Amino acid sequence: MVSASMVNRVFLKAIAFSVVCAFAFTAQAKKDLRYGTLLYEYYQQDYFAALVEYEYANELNEWLHDADAARLLKGGMTLSYGLPDEAQSIFKDLLDKDVSPETRNKAWYYLAKLYYNKGQASEAAKALARIKGTMPEDVVEEFNYLATLINMHFDHLENAERAINLKKSSNPYEPYLLFNLAVKQLQRGDDAKARSLLNEVVGYTKINPKEEFAVLADRAKQALAHIHIQDQDLLGAWKYLQNVRTTGLYSNRALLSYGWTAIKLKRFEQAIPALKALNKRSISIAEVQEAKVLLAHLYEQKGATRAALKQYLLAEKAFASGVDAIGGARKIIAGQKIPEEFVVNLEAIMDETDWYGSEPSLDYNKLTPFLIELMSSNPFHSVIKELRDLYALRENLLYWGRQAVEHQLIIKHRQQGLTSEKIARFIKKTEKQQEDLEFQISELRLHTYTLDVEEQERFSALLEATAQDFEFLEDRLKRVRAIEEPYRQSEENVRWAKKLHNRIKQKLSETDDLIDELERVMRIVVNAELDKHEERMRYYWAQARLGKARLYDQTLYRLEDIREQQSNKTGERP
Repeated sequence: MVSASMVNRVFLKAIAFSVVCAFAFTAQAKKDLRYGTLLYEYYQQDYFAALVEYEYANELNEWLHDADAARLLKGGMTLSYGLPDEAQSIFKDLLDKDVSPETRNKAWYYLAKLYYNKGQASEAAKALARIKGTMPEDVVEEFNYLATLINMHFDHLENAERAINLKKSSNPYEPYLLFNLAVKQLQRGDDAKARSLLNEVVGYTKINPKEEFAVLADRAKQALAHIHIQDQDLLGAWKYLQNVRTTGLYSNRALLSYGWTAIKLKRFEQAIPALKALNKRSISIAEVQEAKVLLAHLYEQKGATRAALKQYLLAEKAFASGVDAIGGARKIIAGQKIPEEFVVNLEAIMDETDWYGSEPSLDYNKLTPFLIELMSSNPFHSVIKELRDLYALRENLLYWGRQAVEHQLIIKHRQQGLTSEKIARFIKKTEKQQEDLEFQISELRLHTYTLDVEEQERFSALLEATAQDFEFLEDRLKRVRAIEEPYRQSEENVRWAKKLHNRIKQKLSETDDLIDELERVMRIVVNAELDKHEERMRYYWAQARLGKARLYDQTLYRLEDIREQQSNKTGERP
């Protein structure tokens, strides 16, 4: 089902982003220049730089007009960094202050959204109840969406339906809410109402032909088909399954359901194309594994022994290849850098790899076909998000570690710096070099007088530029002469810098430990998922072997019967 948690995955990434959107439309009215810089960094998704920018401005007390807005934005940035507890603390702190009604209502709304996504629906409902007056237009749709989800959570389905119908013409979340409401009605046992709502989801796609809505419509058609199957109405199910797209997120389950329904309706010829379409897809997909054996069994039932045997043999080969691929995936996930590569490139993999129709091309992409179900789970996404944030933090710490090395060299150079005697010798040496150069330039200037006029003009420009350089050097030398005592790095600053450098090393070590721990968890979870795939694949592999053996036995029995019949005929001859 598209549960509240599943739909919220679409919006989880936008929880913090919605904080900044709440101020985007009124950015021109803001008075603090820093706030605009903060918005820019956030829009670039450079959360680390944005948080540094906020803390720097806060340290200099530069928030003269937009302090509350910036604080609310910091809550969103903190949440984007995967720190919901810290974000919650920020929102609560804002609510304890004397802020404007608009900021207070927004803070209650974001706090409610935080509670809901942490699975604390009761607390979310209490937070929404604290909102007074009207919500600002820039967040009113998301507010209504959250309120409707909470109504569904507590089975206030009539209130939820009224809210959906009230905003139906302008609600961008309408199809998701309708689907969730349909699922709730099914759980309540109201199949008729559920059918009506699911048909509305299908109809929504006709007037809003976007890919995300088409995917949801496929899911709705499948749900409608299964309702009809449960009611023993195979023809009704058939009608919906015929209209599910043969590509996309839910195409595999739809094709398999189509094939099974056709078999139950004794329409074997119509089942074969659907099973053949699945048969061409990646062996890592559970529906494809079942379809390979089912297609061979279907040929067997039709009496097409040769086609059935061929399909069983091809299935055996595919399952053997699939088990080998799982072994390869285990080696990949065991690699030292693979978890980081996999996590950092996850979005690119999801965009560029057709998990559902073909094998991925890149090495670490060999994991993705086996992790489709795992990737749709909130716990796994939490691990991925935390790892991604830790990798980003490590990159920043490594950068500052390199800066610390350079800083140490600067400090060392300063500690070994010039003494008064060295400065005096440097000035004397420089003055001598300057005197020699000025003499050479004078000789060169006299030599130019012997040249043609055109050549003199060319050298004149060069000599003029050289004279300006001498003036610049003389100015610098004058400043050096004015030094009474060389600069010395204070011991206090040296100790302070050393402390910061050691802190970078300490935090880097702590971050590495956390990454190692989460990578270990990730490997355990992924290997457990691979175990499930291997167990299922070996089961269907065994079914294919049994089918092949059965056909061989039948063929042998048939040959023996033919031989016996021929023997009997020979024995009857006079």
